[in-house]
Amino acid sequence: MKRITRHLYLDKYPVKPEAEKLIVGTIHPHDKSQFQLPFFYGNRLSLWKILQQAFPDDFGPELTVNSILSFLQKHRIAMSDTIRECIRTNDSALDKDLIPTRLNWELIDQIRQSNIREIFFTSGFQKNNAFKLFYVDILGMKITKEIRKNREVMLSPHIFGRPVKLTILYSPSGAANRAWAQTQIWKDNQHKYVDSPTPLQDFKVDYYREKFS
Repeated sequence: MKRITRHLYLDKYPVKPEAEKLIVGTIHPHDKSQFQLPFFYGNRLSLWKILQQAFPDDFGPELTVNSILSFLQKHRIAMSDTIRECIRTNDSALDKDLIPTRLNWELIDQIRQSNIREIFFTSGFQKNNAFKLFYVDILGMKITKEIRKNREVMLSPHIFGRPVKLTILYSPSGAANRAWAQTQIWKDNQHKYVDSPTPLQDFKVDYYREKFS
């Protein structure tokens, strides 16, 4: 059965003018009753749990919407998604199982009216992934082999009035650990964590700390 999902948070939490960094995903899962928190990535909290470990003094012991908002404000980080409305072909929350019917075109002006100089994407190059939808479907650009290899690209100042760096993050989800273990960045750094009981998790925390410090 097809379901129509309309974004719950884009209008409630628009990009603020003082924001300097932006995290962009696709759209939240359909069933909001299953969310642990009524916010971006509130269904599983994987992103927030990683950032809470990376910045414990900013979050405190408990994850709440207020603690997340406080962290975002302190670090001048905004949240957004590429899809305002979609049709889901089944009950899956996977990007591949949705059909975008309305993209978040408002995001363009919000970025222009902010101080954002780097945008982080929580998924990359596949059909309905965040980076692909933003770079190809919204900006009308073409993904090159170099972008796929480097997982980043610098936008020309004429797009937003200043250079803006686009970075595709490695997923914070525990389900992505197998993919993390195959990445070159992990292979280059795993020797630093040989004495850790949770080496890959510790590396992920350090990775996210470096990106958002």
